[in-house]
Amino acid sequence: MQYAEKVPFRIKGTPGIWKLIVGEWAELGEEMLYLDVYVCPKCGEVRLTADEKAKQSLLKLTPKAFLKNCAACGKAIPIASEQCPYCGQKQS
Repeated sequence: MQYAEKVPFRIKGTPGIWKLIVGEWAELGEEMLYLDVYVCPKCGEVRLTADEKAKQSLLKLTPKAFLKNCAACGKAIPIASEQCPYCGQKQS
């Protein structure tokens, strides 16, 4: 994998038609989430990775019903995680 760039993603804020109606005011609740993009030069596979700030923002957006506690460090992580994003422990 080769590093490509850091890409900004908008999260939260006001979606759809409301943005057309109220314009820039719709952006008041928006936040920017920056993810690092890696690309495989052979097959073209793309992977996104998050720094600590981005991980925290994403976990805040995740409903509690989709979280579990890491077996090693006890932090809340997505249910489908194969590995803890905080301590690196493989999940069973």
